[in-house]
Amino acid sequence: MRKLLPFPEWPDQDQRAWFQATSTPGLLEIGGKGSHWSDGSKQSIRSGYARWLGYCAVDDSKSLALEPKLRVTRDRIRAYIEHLQSSVESGGLFNYIKHLYDALRVMAPDTDWTWLRELHLRLEKLVVPRNKLPRIVDINILADLGFNLMERSENSADAPDVTDMQRAILYRDGLLISLLAMRPIRRRNLTGIHIGTNLIAEKTGYRLYFGAHETKNHAVIEHPLPDWFTPFIERYLTHYRLMFPNAINHDGLWASCKGGALCSDAIYDRVAIHTEDALGYPINLHLFRDCFATTIASDDPENVQVAADMLGHSSLAITERYYIQKNTSKACTTYQNTLAVLHRKLQHDNDKR
Repeated sequence: MRKLLPFPEWPDQDQRAWFQATSTPGLLEIGGKGSHWSDGSKQSIRSGYARWLGYCAVDDSKSLALEPKLRVTRDRIRAYIEHLQSSVESGGLFNYIKHLYDALRVMAPDTDWTWLRELHLRLEKLVVPRNKLPRIVDINILADLGFNLMERSENSADAPDVTDMQRAILYRDGLLISLLAMRPIRRRNLTGIHIGTNLIAEKTGYRLYFGAHETKNHAVIEHPLPDWFTPFIERYLTHYRLMFPNAINHDGLWASCKGGALCSDAIYDRVAIHTEDALGYPINLHLFRDCFATTIASDDPENVQVAADMLGHSSLAITERYYIQKNTSKACTTYQNTLAVLHRKLQHDNDKR
């Protein structure tokens, strides 16, 4: 069954509604209801809506002739949910219905979508969160992995079976992993680091900066990098980055051997490859954020607010709820051991009496 209906194949009325909803405002014009969405949000919501259209195209192709607001009925949504439940888990089901709601509320803003909003809120309560704890790694291990890759690159200078490009890729990947471990920014920002704009050189070293228009929650992100990290950055900028073709003609930090900046998917794949080689399983980009928050909470609980600040959260509660992975079984074991020690001490004291 066709899962997504490509945008060029969307019904004309849906294409027009989407363009109007996401159009960027001009100086004297009002933008669409979804014009403030980030590029990532637009892509996710459009993909979710494309899945709905893909379902309609197969299940009830005649419905594609209807306006978006008339096509979405309670009966069709009920059947759509039953269809989704056969192939996706609770989290995926929630996301698809939420994205459908988000698309419709801007594509058909004059329609009352309260019932669909209430539906996706009910589905959210049924989401069973995935247990991330088995995949959590101390963030220092991930940082060390990056430094080890850079060291391997430097040490292979005289190796006859390693090309300069292979060394450059290895050093770039190591710098990327170490930077992500120390400053676990979101995938979009990691991919979009531009030299001089987002990576800024200062007298004391380097600073990461992202304007409000570049971040998920529209808040400025500004993180100074430690001064001891400066030599690694400069070694990459003045030596290894220049080995990549066309590197002098673009300002993307993560240069690609294809002549431009490394794309988001390629960055994801490179990090997954190296972490799987080192750990036996891949650590995806977003999981670095969980690893960072959990490490801070475990090693320095008094300063756990640092984790919220570094992740760009408006409150510590968000960090604690979604990113700090608590080892409940470990805590229970520790508690039981403490009780056992106390019990033995009390028994020993009683025996003395």
